[in-house]
Amino acid sequence: MTLANTGDTDIPSCFPQNISPPSNETALILSPDDVHRISEASTFRELALLCGELLETSRLEGIRRAAELAPFAVLVNLIHERLIRQGVLLAVRQLAKMGVGTPPVPFAYLQFGSGGRCEQAVASDQDNGLVYQLPHGLSTKERENIEGYFHLLGAVIVQGLEQVGYPPCHGNVTCVSARWRGSTEQWMERLEHWASHPTWEHSRYLLLFSDARVIWGEPSAFATVAGYYRTLLTNNPLLIERLVSNTLYHRIPLTWLGRLAPDQSGRYQGAVNVKEGVYLPFVNCVRHFSLAHGIYVTSTLERLLALRTRRIWPEAFCRDIEQHFRLLMGLRLITPLHWRDGQYGSNSYVKLGELSQDTLAMLRRAMKLALKLHGKTKNLLDVYRQ
Repeated sequence: MTLANTGDTDIPSCFPQNISPPSNETALILSPDDVHRISEASTFRELALLCGELLETSRLEGIRRAAELAPFAVLVNLIHERLIRQGVLLAVRQLAKMGVGTPPVPFAYLQFGSGGRCEQAVASDQDNGLVYQLPHGLSTKERENIEGYFHLLGAVIVQGLEQVGYPPCHGNVTCVSARWRGSTEQWMERLEHWASHPTWEHSRYLLLFSDARVIWGEPSAFATVAGYYRTLLTNNPLLIERLVSNTLYHRIPLTWLGRLAPDQSGRYQGAVNVKEGVYLPFVNCVRHFSLAHGIYVTSTLERLLALRTRRIWPEAFCRDIEQHFRLLMGLRLITPLHWRDGQYGSNSYVKLGELSQDTLAMLRRAMKLALKLHGKTKNLLDVYRQ
């Protein structure tokens, strides 16, 4: 069997296409030569060096306005996309060199979370999975051999990407875990179990799956599972209610007078958690309304477009959300410059004293919009409880 499709060089549809390219030539770029160098990398060490070079945040030094940073979010996600695709290919090649062989059946490597939504910041962890197609008539031994191959592949992928610069997520949502790896039949059984027993944890898993996107491999291996997921959510208000309840509340750091409310003490004194306090409320509310209305694209911007096109939300409101969401994506790029401590958790916080006045004003407006989105989400929940 030949190796699975590598994804080639197509830009995923979830990447915004209507943002002007950055004008600062000293800042982040992804040139054709960079794309070639990534595709020619033959070791995870080489990829790690490219990752450090291409995602060097010092190139954004001195840029304090969110409007100037926003276009770079597109480039950052394109860079992540290229690096991770090549990492999966290297893992496949490594198993072949070890004598384990090439993929015995069609499979797909999946990204969840911000990677699935095309919304990764400069520092990003691993949220991934594997799905593969089993032919009919296999013996128990043949099944075990195939499962063993993908267990090994998952381990090599996770270890390799960690070396490149992507640490495994704390929740163990990686393809080395049996929960996030399996045949199409195993995945459908898993989804059915989560949907029929929608505990808090199972609801979290279902929400993670809603952001799943094929990064490398055969899309057909994922299509059946994705279709089954949609069937489970269709005309299932109880399940939608549980999904909404799971992520309804986030503390938005804004006072009742509409002022920013940074941490008053501790490590993040003078900073606000832009991820938890404003970015995730945007993501969660847009996702909930999309799932409730049968919209199954993965990126927040694509979901917003669908909500606007189908007139589920007013056009002006959607455009306001979109504008602020793009600016927030840009703002999240410079958090490593605010801390320089190498700590992954620091990537959620921005120091208010290092932002321009117009960016501070934007952040206040975005948080007010996040409060409105909370209200919309609560109303959506009330609809399903009636």
